[in-house]
Amino acid sequence: MAEPTGHHGRVDVPGFSYSLPPDDDHGAHPMTSGRSPGGRLPRQVQNGLRGPRGKVEWAKLYASSTWSAMRNPDFADLEHFCFFIGYSRSGHTLIGTALNAHPEMVISHELDAVSYVRHGFRRSQLFSLILERDQHFGLMGRTWSGYKYEIPGQSQGTFDRLRVIGDKRARSSALQISSHPELLDRLRRVVGVPIRVIHVTRNPFDNIATEARRHKLSLTDATAWYAQICDAIGVVRPLLDPSELLDVRYEAFAASPQATLVDICRFLDVEPGASYLEACAGIVWPSTNRSRDAVEWTVDERRGVEQLVEKHSALDSYDFEH
Repeated sequence: MAEPTGHHGRVDVPGFSYSLPPDDDHGAHPMTSGRSPGGRLPRQVQNGLRGPRGKVEWAKLYASSTWSAMRNPDFADLEHFCFFIGYSRSGHTLIGTALNAHPEMVISHELDAVSYVRHGFRRSQLFSLILERDQHFGLMGRTWSGYKYEIPGQSQGTFDRLRVIGDKRARSSALQISSHPELLDRLRRVVGVPIRVIHVTRNPFDNIATEARRHKLSLTDATAWYAQICDAIGVVRPLLDPSELLDVRYEAFAASPQATLVDICRFLDVEPGASYLEACAGIVWPSTNRSRDAVEWTVDERRGVEQLVEKHSALDSYDFEH
């Protein structure tokens, strides 16, 4: 990501400098954040984007976001609020990054918007936090889990006309809404625009194998972990109108990123330009990593995953080989 620009009109708060300067000559709104006057990085960046913990941290953030929201744009052009549901290690970060590079969208990284709604944050606060989180991620070089998520020449950190705002925290969103279904209607009321939910799937054998290796779990335990998320998705899907939900297979995105992004952009009612599609496709590996091949599976372990596929229609057609 290019260094933040547009230092005029900046307002400083403890540990964070943030502003939405007037339109530049191209009509873009640079969202600038940087170090505090003392040269310190924002606390959230220092802590690796860790969210608030405990009542005191939530209360402090509620107060600071109330003040920060006073500098928000009016969001007059906003048409949709977008968030993700799904499974860890399924490509949400890459897809969220591609959407965030569009000049009419800001999709923050791992804010956990549903949690903020659950804690009573208002629309202006939530949107302010989404804009700030995107800038915090920029200060980290848009690097996450060893991967760099920069798309050269696109609108990460800026927008021309903000029509879609949202957040990418798929697993947490699914688990929270499944446990508290009333959160979905509360979210609809808070954001005040139609919601759009993206459900990204990846071959469950790869998801399970990756989690088993990363967290030193048995494949049986990793399958049980994955089954919890599948069950949560099974609760959330019927709560959504068909117009609110889009299923995306990560394998299809990796094989044909431009075509998949066109479908997602149409779902979000924005137009994808040719240069945008080309730039996004340029950071996508053309094939997915078959994590499943890096571990030894027993017959029973494979059968356990196959039973999940049979139970959940969103996983239909996935098997060990495909």
